[in-house]
Amino acid sequence: MPPHLFKATLLERRDYGCASELVFRVPPGFQPQPGQFLHLLCDGEGRVLRRPFSVFGHDGRSASVLVREVGGGSAWLRRRIPGDELDVLGPLGRGFDLDVEGEEALLVAGGAGVAPLAYLGRRLGERGAKATLLWGMESGEEYGALPERLGEEIDLRLATADGSRGKRGTVLDLLPPGRPEAGFRYYACGPRPMLLALASRLVPGRLSSLQVSVEERMACGLGACRGCAVPVADPPGGYRAACREGPVFGGEELDWERLRVSI
Repeated sequence: MPPHLFKATLLERRDYGCASELVFRVPPGFQPQPGQFLHLLCDGEGRVLRRPFSVFGHDGRSASVLVREVGGGSAWLRRRIPGDELDVLGPLGRGFDLDVEGEEALLVAGGAGVAPLAYLGRRLGERGAKATLLWGMESGEEYGALPERLGEEIDLRLATADGSRGKRGTVLDLLPPGRPEAGFRYYACGPRPMLLALASRLVPGRLSSLQVSVEERMACGLGACRGCAVPVADPPGGYRAACREGPVFGGEELDWERLRVSI
C-alpha cells in the first residue's frame, strides 16, 4: 500500500523497562505488513530527520511501535503522553513474506529487534502457521513485563546474557541443535553480528529459508539519499536501499562477506 503522511493521536503509552510501546490512531486503509516501518518526526532541539520504527502492532484502528531510548529523538518520543500528536509517515519499505509453505517459523530476535517479529508472529498465527519467537536480551529485567505479555500471544523462548531469565547465552543458543534441517523458515531482526552468526549457521544451502530485517540508519525513508545502502549479492558489488528495497531481505539476496567487513 502507498505510504500515508498523517497526524496521529497517541492513545496509550506502555512502558516496558528500557522501551515504551506507543499506541496511536491510524487513518482508514492503513494496512502495514510485518517488517514494514514507520518514520516518526521527533520535535525539538533542531531535529529535522525522522526516526524509523518497525510496526509492532496493528488492529485496524490503531498501530504501535516499540521505542527503545538510544538518543535525543527516541527519548523525546518516550516522553509523549496520551493525547499528544505524532507526525507519522508510513508504512514504508518491504515486509516479510508470510508464506511459510507448511514449515515451522522460527523468529530470531535480538533486543529491540523483537518489534517486527512479534507482529509477524501474530499474523502467522492468524494464518494457522506454527511460529516460535526466540528472543535474546542482556538481562531478564531489560524489557520489564514485555516478555510475559508476548508469551501470552505467541510461543516464546528467552535467552539472557547474564542467565537471569530463560537460557544463559545468546538467542542463537535457543536454535535447534546440530545442522539446520528442512522444515523451518527463519525470520530474524537484531544487531548485525547476530544476523551474521545466524547466516553462518545456515550455510551451505539453507539461506533461501532465511529472511532478515536489517537495522540501518535511515534519513529520508524513501530511497533518495542512499544513506542506508546495504551490500547485495546481485549485481556483484551492488547495493540496495534498506528503506525502500528492504528493510527485509532474503538470505540469498545479501552479500554476507561485505556485510561482515563493514561492521
